Amino acid sequence: MRPENGEPLSLYLAVSRTTVSAVLVKDHQGSQHPVYYVSKSLVDAETRYSHLEKLILALVMASTKLRHYFETHRIHIKTNYPVKSVLRKPELSGRMAKWSVKLSTYDLIYEPRTAIKSQALADFVADFSSDLQPEVDLEVKLLDEDIGEWTFCEFQATNNEAEYEALIAALQLARDMNIRNLHVFVDSLLIANQFNGSYMTKGDKLAKYLEIVKDISGYFYNFDIAQVPRDENAEADALANLASSLRIPEDINIPILHILRPAIDMQDIDQDNEPENTEVHHSEAHEISWTIPIKNYLQTGKIPDEETNPRAFKAKVSKYTIIRDILYRKSISGPYLRCLEKPESLEVMKDIHEGDCGNHTGGRALFSKILRTGYFWPTMRRDAMSYSQKCDACQRHINILHQPAEPLHPIVSSWPFMKWGMDIVGKQLKAPGGKVFMLAMTDYFSKWIEAEAFVQVREKEVISFIKRNILTRFGIPAEITCDNGSQFICKRTTNFCESWGIKMITSTPVHPQANGQAESSNKIIINNLKKKLGSKKGKWAEELPFVLWADRTTTKNATGQTPFSLVYGSEAVLPTEMVIPTARSNLQNLESNKEILSEDLDAIDELRDIARIRMATYQQKIAKSYNKNIRIRKFQVGDLVLRKALQNTTNPADGKLAPKWEGPYKIDSEAGKGAYKLTNMEGEPLPRSWNAIHLKYSRRRDETLCLNPRSDLKSELDEDPALTLCLAAKDPPNSGLVASIPALVASVPALVASGLVASIPALVASIPALVASGLVARLNFKDTWEYHEILGDIQV
Repeated sequence: MRPENGEPLSLYLAVSRTTVSAVLVKDHQGSQHPVYYVSKSLVDAETRYSHLEKLILALVMASTKLRHYFETHRIHIKTNYPVKSVLRKPELSGRMAKWSVKLSTYDLIYEPRTAIKSQALADFVADFSSDLQPEVDLEVKLLDEDIGEWTFCEFQATNNEAEYEALIAALQLARDMNIRNLHVFVDSLLIANQFNGSYMTKGDKLAKYLEIVKDISGYFYNFDIAQVPRDENAEADALANLASSLRIPEDINIPILHILRPAIDMQDIDQDNEPENTEVHHSEAHEISWTIPIKNYLQTGKIPDEETNPRAFKAKVSKYTIIRDILYRKSISGPYLRCLEKPESLEVMKDIHEGDCGNHTGGRALFSKILRTGYFWPTMRRDAMSYSQKCDACQRHINILHQPAEPLHPIVSSWPFMKWGMDIVGKQLKAPGGKVFMLAMTDYFSKWIEAEAFVQVREKEVISFIKRNILTRFGIPAEITCDNGSQFICKRTTNFCESWGIKMITSTPVHPQANGQAESSNKIIINNLKKKLGSKKGKWAEELPFVLWADRTTTKNATGQTPFSLVYGSEAVLPTEMVIPTARSNLQNLESNKEILSEDLDAIDELRDIARIRMATYQQKIAKSYNKNIRIRKFQVGDLVLRKALQNTTNPADGKLAPKWEGPYKIDSEAGKGAYKLTNMEGEPLPRSWNAIHLKYSRRRDETLCLNPRSDLKSELDEDPALTLCLAAKDPPNSGLVASIPALVASVPALVASGLVASIPALVASIPALVASGLVARLNFKDTWEYHEILGDIQV
């Protein structure tokens, strides 16, 4: 029967083991009339859904096929099961969450079932078939109960191995609870019969698992294992289906046991950690080699037990051959490549990179040279890059970095004469009176320059200049920015500034990034002096006042005004106006001129506000252009760095062979805006802070990134671009850091949330403890990253 527009309809659902169906019903004159019937046969994956998932699947299927009815009618879902509450749970799985979002777009009302008033709907008397009813009731019951503990394996395992892992975890839990009498029911016939001796145990792994189970079972007074048929194990199946379809929200506290390593591996680790076996453990760790599985297969035809893809293993090993008991790899374009162990590879890299025939080439060239020479190991490309980067001679003689290391930080002055930049220019040609130095100060707001020539610039001259040219003419400034010259940072000068309430700000050595205004003013004065003096360079001190006057009456791009107008409110009268009078100088009388000057003084605040806005816009444009070419270099406290070698720190006897970088130094603290405080390796602080443009990372060979020996072959055979890395200390056998690092990047949020670490710096400091405790499993990254750069990029 066709429904009317906007008429409410009812929907009945039915679920069996292999199909789901739905019927859309219209109520008319006290009876129910079918409108449309839809059904779907479940595919293999869908048959393993939980029963409640199948019921919701029937609803989703009906909404898809009968979309035009769902969009134009209110649908009453007739079901006795908590479909609505399941769809609204925060712990929905991926597909359940998608279904919930899809169904939320329709006008659905969930109501309990009522008596069906039509014989045609006899198949929809119940939501589930009679054979599924007990399982569904149990699943609904478990849905509302408190689930004790969930166990997840974080490694690849076969079905039988997973069954053993679950059994061992349960036995350990019972042992920790001091339970002495235990009856175990499993649905694995293999495990039950292997423990009882009915089945023979084949395979080294299963034999080890069985041995662990028997060892733990000796703790109990009464212990037995019985196999339960799958049809009688409905409760466990319902719980498993429920766990696979729900995710755990953060606000629900459900204990979860994550098994990071197989039980048989943990047993080996426990045995190896015993004092009497320490030496044996170290000797075995050194004997681990990526070539052993290949040699064993080529000699005996035996595939390693841990190999999950034998076919791919055979195809990859076909590239290798054994000649005179030495493993070689077949090369595509050259002779056979001799396969090297780690000690041999280090010796080859050292000899080719820095030996008699070595020229300290880069990583790619070193890799190519080793390959052409006739050697091979799985990680040679990455090892060559790492070895070249950590070469001390290469680091000290690498080219100087000219890219800015920090974004431009414009200095903003709120009012005239608030901030001044101070600098010394010299040594110039000797002027009359023996003057060879020039001391200049520039106002950051108006760009007004005050400068004077001196025979020598000491703290006495600096204090006198500030008094005569700044304090008595423009008032007391708030800040004066200067470099680290001895005249500026001496005690007498700093005490003078403190007595007048002036804040002295010093820029970083050599590169006065914070004093760019003073440097710009010096450049303008020197360029104008060059053009005015011609061949009479010794008269620069006499021409200095005229150069300053010319600059003060010139419009600046930053403000759009002249410094003179921003200071006095009107433009200065130039000498040219006296020769050829202008309207301002010729047509104005004394009274009108006085009136105009008064108006200019009243409007000077507006003029300065316009200049301030224009200057802020100008600085933004400059910063945008400057920041296009930056390469930010951030350092953390404790990082080792090299510092650019300066003229006063290099040995003059070295000449052109002097290194370009010196160090290493350690980052002691951050001074702000790309500047850092340094200490030497003895812990003695270096004077003043240093800008990041003068620093670069120092890489040491005693803290290198290397492949986990167990994963060398697998990474090479699987051609996995993400390499499994581990931190090798100076003394690997005794450091405890040779074990693989846990999925550190992926587990950072969980580690921070669990309270194991408080922050990223705390995480860096706790890496050895995390590795030793086994809380982390493996860390994957690109092979060109550095260890400190990886930790710096982690976002929690």
